[in-house]
Amino acid sequence: MGGETTKAVIYARYSSHNQREESIEGQLRECHEFAIKNGFTIINEYIDRALSGKTDNRPSFQRLIKDSEKGQFEAVIMYTLDRFARNRYDSAIYKAKLKKNGVRVYYAKQPMPDTPEGIILESVLEGYAEYYSENLARNIKRGIRENALQGLATGGANLLLGYTVGEDRKYAVDPVGAKIVQEIFQLYADGMSATQIINYCNEQGYKTARGNAFNKNSLKTILRNEKYIGTYKLMDIVIPDGMPAIIDKVLFEKVQAMLKHNGKARAKAKAHENYLLTTKLFCGHCGSPMVGESGTSKTGQVHHYYKCTKAKREHACKKKSERKDWIEKLVVRYTVRNVLTDENIALIAKRAMEIIEKESADTTYLDGLNAELKDVQKKIKNLVSAIEQGIITSATKDRLDELEQEKSDIEGRIAREEMKKPLLNENRIRYWLTSFKSGNVADEDYQRRVIDTLVNSVYVYDDEDGGKRIVLTFNLSGNNTATLTSSDIGCYAPPR
Repeated sequence: MGGETTKAVIYARYSSHNQREESIEGQLRECHEFAIKNGFTIINEYIDRALSGKTDNRPSFQRLIKDSEKGQFEAVIMYTLDRFARNRYDSAIYKAKLKKNGVRVYYAKQPMPDTPEGIILESVLEGYAEYYSENLARNIKRGIRENALQGLATGGANLLLGYTVGEDRKYAVDPVGAKIVQEIFQLYADGMSATQIINYCNEQGYKTARGNAFNKNSLKTILRNEKYIGTYKLMDIVIPDGMPAIIDKVLFEKVQAMLKHNGKARAKAKAHENYLLTTKLFCGHCGSPMVGESGTSKTGQVHHYYKCTKAKREHACKKKSERKDWIEKLVVRYTVRNVLTDENIALIAKRAMEIIEKESADTTYLDGLNAELKDVQKKIKNLVSAIEQGIITSATKDRLDELEQEKSDIEGRIAREEMKKPLLNENRIRYWLTSFKSGNVADEDYQRRVIDTLVNSVYVYDDEDGGKRIVLTFNLSGNNTATLTSSDIGCYAPPR
């Protein structure tokens, strides 16, 4: 590549419970090799260790999203797409944020071509990653459930202020922590605000169960935790009096009522709305993005709509705003009815499989691992032969242990690489896309799946006669554009 190279960062994540995942070091190595091959300059690495992709509550991941707003890099490289998220909702939200900030996402071991089929395949694979994550979680929960039925502390559950866990793994009261918890409950019941309690605890030098200063999250966790009245609760298992109580039930219920009242008061002004066409909806007159807005009518009703950024900020465009619910449902209805035809589904599935097969045909990395394994096995054989001939020293034994560990590591990487290929075939992709046809248009998650997977862009025009014209482009090769006029629009969207 000539000229200035593309500045990129790497994101790596490892879940401690998943032995099939590539290590952080392995992920970084592959991402750096990908960067060199493709002319990227790595300026930073963001790493989350022992954190699940099921949640977006990952410190380094959130820092990456925040840093993307600063314009310091143009690309994020990950090992595979499930490092980003195993939840389609989070994946869509954060990819939209990165796209808005001018940042593209690349996968070192799952290269996605910048084509319509590549976009759809990425969505299909995300769906399977989410399924895999849910299935893995179920297997882990089985073991936790057995312990829970006995009222035992599991995993990080022993990190609960006011309790210790004995050798029998049962909860016992920690007098020092219990005193802090009792004080917190009483202060809240007496009318002290959350901020005042946090400041008081930190001034007194009190620490959370993790040894940190108090904040809003740690305080809320304590005040809402039923374990403090002796109720053991984990997953769907509830055991009254399953552990020693620290807080009186009357005091606990009083605090819950106050939390509910205060929460409702705050929620009135914090209603959150998801604008599903963000980064995909554009003004047909000036080409500017249309962004989500809300406003309150004289009757107090809140309205949500999309507005041209040029009309909003510079007043340089006369494009009228579009009601959110109306335009989103129109796009979904038209897409499902006209794009998800049997012919298109078959074509998409075929081209997606061509991408998968091309990727699967590249065995360079696996061949390299097998060559490494063969070399280590040869060294072990030679060393064992030397030992059998009586050549034994402490160094010989240490070296044999090192080689055995190296052999085990390589075998693990080979197993992970062989299992990594998604269990997809043309029929499964076709079935997944066909399932879109029977979805509920009123369901936001369904709307998001259709829009994220199939819709590329939507341009809206206000015609001089008061009507509208909408141009939609889809993630399809060939004939992928449709124009709706006022007469068409009524067939696909509810009345405004």
